[in-house]
Amino acid sequence: MPELLLEGVRVLDLTMAYAGPIGTRILADMGAEVIKVESIQRMDMPTRVISYPENEPGEEPWNRGGYFHRLNIGKYGITLDLTNPKGVELFKRLVKVSDVVTENYSPRTMKNFGLDYEALKAIKPDIIMVSMSGFGSTGPLRDYAAYVPVMESAGLASITGFPDGGPMGCGTGYGDWTLGMAGAAAVLVALHYRYKTGKGQHIDASGREAVITHIGEAVVDFTLNGRVWGRMGNRHPSIAPHGCYRCSGEEQYITIAVATEEQWQGLCRALGNPAWTRQERFSDVLSRWQNQDELDSLIEEWTSQHDHYEAMRILQQAGVPAGPVLNPKEVLLEPHLVERGFWQLVEQGPDIGKRPQPMQMPAKFSGSWGGPLKPAPRLGEHTEKILGDLLGITQEEIARLEEENVIGHAPLFKLPWRGLKLSTMAEAGVMRLDPNYLDELSSAYGESVGPPTRKPP
Repeated sequence: MPELLLEGVRVLDLTMAYAGPIGTRILADMGAEVIKVESIQRMDMPTRVISYPENEPGEEPWNRGGYFHRLNIGKYGITLDLTNPKGVELFKRLVKVSDVVTENYSPRTMKNFGLDYEALKAIKPDIIMVSMSGFGSTGPLRDYAAYVPVMESAGLASITGFPDGGPMGCGTGYGDWTLGMAGAAAVLVALHYRYKTGKGQHIDASGREAVITHIGEAVVDFTLNGRVWGRMGNRHPSIAPHGCYRCSGEEQYITIAVATEEQWQGLCRALGNPAWTRQERFSDVLSRWQNQDELDSLIEEWTSQHDHYEAMRILQQAGVPAGPVLNPKEVLLEPHLVERGFWQLVEQGPDIGKRPQPMQMPAKFSGSWGGPLKPAPRLGEHTEKILGDLLGITQEEIARLEEENVIGHAPLFKLPWRGLKLSTMAEAGVMRLDPNYLDELSSAYGESVGPPTRKPP
């Protein structure tokens, strides 16, 4: 078996919801031993009770959350009540034998626990601590709360959307993904620094700042030219054609971006060199950019006669950057991604079965990597193992800790039903229901997907 890239690195993961678990999931994929720390008083609610398989919460809904499985694959899971001195003491003992501590509480929380960076450094001088928050842990806005829309409001939302509409979000947790990736990258840099110097670090990562780094060209344009970007829809500030074009199938589209004269000539050939391509209004980049409405309409006359994959093949063979707009189902069934091993079938428990999950690090390594994906932990699944193997806690002590609710395997509170009927959401037009989806997934991956009790297709 190839050597794991981050083998020997131990991470104590206090993060919840999205951004933090995204970052630590990357580390787990690469072979780090990531120990997710929750409590039966306050588990990872935002992901443990959302998107149940087959929309059924089951008898233990806290172990069926689809988002939790997605973001916490490959991690160990323990419970510790950090509001209890015994839980804090056990956590400190784990810090002594760990390399990294990650958290995404509000900036004051870790200090209230007595577990801020100064406290952790006193326990283990070379510890690396990563704090992830919306606004960062310093500055006048440090204690403000932030979810994805707040992160994206730092510049990104203002340039996303169409000229005649208001700011728009990205449709997914873009701020979380950028912050999580930034946190994971910062850990790797800090580990390298520690390898060279023997010193640890406190990393303060801000979601809004992570988003801002992804709109650099818009910021630079103001510093150089005084231009404040507005919303351009699918268009580009300097090249054309650049957009999303309707194809022949239902809800089928293709994206096309033509950046050079050579690519423009390729587009003309792919379209059959119609007479309009030789008109003066499309004769150069500036002319095409100034006449985009007419240009887009003419291109769409051609794309609307082709399936989105067929259009891509024709254009790519002519040297034109183009790709079909894939919906989530098409992404899961895309033969190219399946063949590359981007998706792996992961056994997620006896009542869920195998489901396809992606590698969180979108890169392949020629020799070392992180190994096959392992399922996300059930609540407190590895508590006894971690406390016993790493700290030498006896079974009798573990039993007492469970009696005192310092550790446990089920929440101490009643869980709310966090979901809508699938039919309700379909009727609202926000999704389409596909009743045979498990059969289609099974066919694409060559083995049965879904609960083991399900009849194979």
